[in-house]
Amino acid sequence: MWDNTRLKSVRALYEEEVLQIPVLFKDKENYISFLMAQTWQESGWDDSVTSPTGCKGFAQFETSTWRWVWTKLLKQDPPSIWDLKSQIIAQHTYVKYLINAVSKKEPMLPRQEILASALMAYNGGLGVVEWCLEYHGVVSVIALRDYRNTHKSKYPDEAKIQEILNYPVNIFNLWLSIRQLLYNLKIESPPHNSDKLITNKQCKGAI
Repeated sequence: MWDNTRLKSVRALYEEEVLQIPVLFKDKENYISFLMAQTWQESGWDDSVTSPTGCKGFAQFETSTWRWVWTKLLKQDPPSIWDLKSQIIAQHTYVKYLINAVSKKEPMLPRQEILASALMAYNGGLGVVEWCLEYHGVVSVIALRDYRNTHKSKYPDEAKIQEILNYPVNIFNLWLSIRQLLYNLKIESPPHNSDKLITNKQCKGAI
């Protein structure tokens, strides 16, 4: 799936730009692999991509979210949304923010469920995930449908519900694969047992 040269070059970019890691991660290597898995899922590491919904760049930011991350979290004027290094900085900053928000909302959730919920927030919106956690204790098909009905909204529709729930499952699988490849290339330590994949059932809760 990955060319070794591209894998190394993307990792080197993250190594340069990621300076702090969330407390849920054991080390920087682990966190960088997690971020790399997410951007592969988002764009296939293509910094020129625009999605059908208008998300742009390496980490697929909406323009409004891009502006918010830079002005509110990074306290800077937003750079070009197409700048690769700026995309990595914004992704890393936003992911940390989402992890902290989920941890604050549900501090007793296991580590993997906090990460899964943060990823679902990246894909489907933090407000949606926080509402599901508050009223259902889990982000599930039932919770997401209840959110839609309670808010008298068309969002999320059935296709988006499946996308939200499958998003962390896909990324966790990619994460483990990337870590194994980097280990084979003698760049990273081997994956730990505690990094085992979360399943669809764990992500979706009671359907």
